[in-house]
Amino acid sequence: MTDSSGTVAARFEEPWGLLMSLWLLWVFIGAYAIVPASALPVVTEGTDVGLAAASWIVTAPPVGAAIAGLPIGAWLDRTDNRRAIVLAGLWLFVVGLLAWVAGTEELYWPLVATRLLGGVALVTAWVAGINLLSAGFTDRYRTTVVAAYAAGYPAGYALGQFGAPIVTARLGWPATFPVFGALAAGTLPACYLAGRGIDRPPSEGDATLRGAASVLANRDVQVVCVLSFVAYAVYLILNSWLPTYLVAVFGLSLAESGLFVASVPAIGIAARTSGGLLADRAFARRQRPVVVLSFAATTLVVAALAVLGRIGTLVPFLLGLAAAGFGIQLQIGVLYTYVQGFVAEETIGTAVALVAVVGWIGQFVAPALTGALVDRTGNHGVVLVCAVAFAFFGIGIAWFAPDP
Repeated sequence: MTDSSGTVAARFEEPWGLLMSLWLLWVFIGAYAIVPASALPVVTEGTDVGLAAASWIVTAPPVGAAIAGLPIGAWLDRTDNRRAIVLAGLWLFVVGLLAWVAGTEELYWPLVATRLLGGVALVTAWVAGINLLSAGFTDRYRTTVVAAYAAGYPAGYALGQFGAPIVTARLGWPATFPVFGALAAGTLPACYLAGRGIDRPPSEGDATLRGAASVLANRDVQVVCVLSFVAYAVYLILNSWLPTYLVAVFGLSLAESGLFVASVPAIGIAARTSGGLLADRAFARRQRPVVVLSFAATTLVVAALAVLGRIGTLVPFLLGLAAAGFGIQLQIGVLYTYVQGFVAEETIGTAVALVAVVGWIGQFVAPALTGALVDRTGNHGVVLVCAVAFAFFGIGIAWFAPDP
């Protein structure tokens, strides 16, 4: 009876308020990151650019995050992560305003620049949040909690995919940036207060530099980074190009396609948390089987979607779309705990930042490559072919990947 009471008491001592506030922050950051993917045809008309160029507006934040990621990760090892999250949220609001001005004035390159700068806020908030949660929760809950935290991002993608056409219809597509930036900033007081007394001890400057070098040279970490690249590549191909695919192939409206594609990130709320639970419960805290399962399921489902798209059967296609979203996101929350098993405790923040950086590079490269192929071939079926190719490659890497 005492052991049971102690377990319950320990459960309530965990900082669940911090998890909830950080999760909500990422709902709005995720929405900011994905807009205006579900309104790309409107963007091409407003900026006089092609679909491939317009997709850079969507993928620019991950590129900015990738550029700033490692320096940010090293800095977070030496600073107060709560304050870093507040600074990141305020910066996101500022660049959202700048993006609105650039979009309103139809200034394509300044708009891309503001989106790149927004990526600095993304990687800062992401890594700092994982640092705080890893420090605040015990081993009993840490993997599941980090996976649940990662589920805030797809919830935001769903909000962005669904909300962007609505905001566009009422205020114009450039307004999507400050709207979601302001919502993210509104969560900052709760994040700061919930994280009181929680932080990792800061590392010394020289130790941080040595640790970063050791993480970069670690081959096991490099394998996890490749997995992250492929997983995020598939994920953003589906998120950024399927709204356009549904319009072109099935003749849906932008609002309808945005609503249906919102199922891809929305299902991630369950998928990412489920991945953490599978690793902890079904696979005895082993993350690699979850990654293999994720890529295998995604390959099969997206290949089936390609067939359904050619046949023109909408309802089975939409059901398969949700299944593909679940499959690819099963692993995403797990990757951030997977990599922690290959590094020393004082370099966990740097390792997490590196995995995030490489994943965000995948988010930029894959949709841009897909857009270029669509422009060259004029065939929107290329979208699904690219997704299958990346996912199949992921199976091979995950199968031979190491266990911690």
